[in-house]
Amino acid sequence: MVSPMKPFEYYSKPKISYPNKIDYITFYVYDKGECIYSGPSWELEKEELERKYPTAVIQEILDEEGYKEHKEIYRQAEQNLYQEFQTDLFSEFGVSNVPKRFKCFDIAWEKGHANGYSEVYNEFADIVDLIRD
Repeated sequence: MVSPMKPFEYYSKPKISYPNKIDYITFYVYDKGECIYSGPSWELEKEELERKYPTAVIQEILDEEGYKEHKEIYRQAEQNLYQEFQTDLFSEFGVSNVPKRFKCFDIAWEKGHANGYSEVYNEFADIVDLIRD
């Protein structure tokens, strides 16, 4: 029988990148009231702009909505992996229909999650027999 469990690293990191605020910042450089440069922060850093335009005013604008949306998408992807781990774990131990499986999981999670999914798996394996018929 093939194990439903994937490598523990699979559950640890969503496939999308972690949201980084700097990716949502745009710089606008003004000199004598005229915008002489605009671009994303990853293209030129603020320090570079300050050296290149020493007398100019640099405005930094954060796309808050875009950043919040990326954070929410990332959080949802993490939640989906957590749910997938839980489902795979229950299947692995043949307790997918056992009513107390979630309580058992909660105990294993509390004891092991600080050390990663592999430790949650080990904790669950140690106590799963308590909920089997």
